[in-house]
Amino acid sequence: MSIFSNNLNAFGLDFSDRAIKVAQLVEKKGKLSLYGYQREEIPEGIIEDGEVKKPEELAVFVKKALASAKPSPIKSKFVIYSIPETKGFIRVVKISPGSKESLESAVFSEIGQSFPISLEESYVDWQVLNENEDGSLEILVAAVPQLVVDSYSEVLNMAGLKPVAAEIESIAISRSLVNEKISQKPTLIIDLGKDRTGFIIFKSPTVQFTASIPVCGRELNKAIARKFDISEDEAEKLRDQCGLSVKADCEKVYRAMEYNLNEMTGYIERLLGYYHEHYKDEPDISKVIICGGESRMAGLSSFLSLKIKKEVEKGNPWINIMSLGDGEVPFISRNDSLIFVTVLGLALRGTEEGLLI
Repeated sequence: MSIFSNNLNAFGLDFSDRAIKVAQLVEKKGKLSLYGYQREEIPEGIIEDGEVKKPEELAVFVKKALASAKPSPIKSKFVIYSIPETKGFIRVVKISPGSKESLESAVFSEIGQSFPISLEESYVDWQVLNENEDGSLEILVAAVPQLVVDSYSEVLNMAGLKPVAAEIESIAISRSLVNEKISQKPTLIIDLGKDRTGFIIFKSPTVQFTASIPVCGRELNKAIARKFDISEDEAEKLRDQCGLSVKADCEKVYRAMEYNLNEMTGYIERLLGYYHEHYKDEPDISKVIICGGESRMAGLSSFLSLKIKKEVEKGNPWINIMSLGDGEVPFISRNDSLIFVTVLGLALRGTEEGLLI
C-alpha cells in the first residue's frame, strides 16, 4: 500500500488516542461540499501512544462513527487513513546526479542513517519533487513501521472497509491548510493537541520538517490544577473561561500556565532559527498557522504573534474545499473546524480522482 498514491472514492479517517474522526467530501457542479463527518470519542486503552491495543473494539467505534455521520451517513468502503505523526518519519533528500545506483537503492542509501527505525521492517514510499539544473533530484521520503500500518489495516478490515492509502498526519494537515495559489512562501504550522504539540515546516511543494513537544493542553491543565488545588477537569473549564486573558481573576490562571507557554514559544523561536540557518537561500517563513483543538483557546494567536514577532492565524481547513468568497458557509463552524483539520485533509485527497458513495 502506498503512503502517497492517490486513490479515488475514499473518505478520510483520522485516528488518535482519544477519538476517531471521519469525513467525506463530494463534488457537485464542479464544487466540493461536505457529505458527512463525525467525531467519536473512544475509551482509554483502545489506542495508546498511537498503537492499536484493542482492534475489535476500535472497529466497532469506526462503524459507529460512519453510521452516525452528519448530515449524511458515510457509505463508501474506501478509506484513506492517518498514521500518527509520532509513528511516521518524513525527510526531503537530495540524490546526486549520475548516481550509479538505481533510484530505489540511492534513496535507501541516503535515508539509512537518518531514519530512527529499521527500514527492512517499515513501509517506505517516495515521490520525486524536483529535478534541479545540475541533474540532482529532490525526493520526499516517508517511512512507517509495518506493524503500525498493519494494525490499523486490520481494524479497517474488521470494520468491512478497504484501506487504499495511509498518510502521515503532517501531509494531510498541510493539504488542508495551505493554498499554494494564495501563498507560496514557507509556512510553520503548529498543531496544538491535548497530548502533544506538533510542528510542521511547509515549503512548496511539501512538508520539509516535523517535530513535536509535550507542551500541550493536558500539561496546561495540570499546571492550573496544581496552582488552584483543583481537578484537571475543573482546571480545563477554568482555562476555557479565561483563555490567555490577564484581566481580574484570570491573571492567576495565566500565571499558572506562563512557564509552559514560554517553553512553547522558546521552542518555536529555536525552530525558526533552525529554518533560517538551514535554508539560507530560501525565503524566510512568512507566517504561522495554528490548528488542533487547543488552538481554540482565546487570545492564543495574539499571544504567539507578540512573542515570536510573526503573523499568526488560526487555520482554515476550508481554504481548498469551498469558494468562501462566493458566500458559501461551511457546515462546521470555523472554530470547531480546527478539530477536523487532519481528517478534512484526508477527505480532500479522496476527491482527487472521483468519488463513489
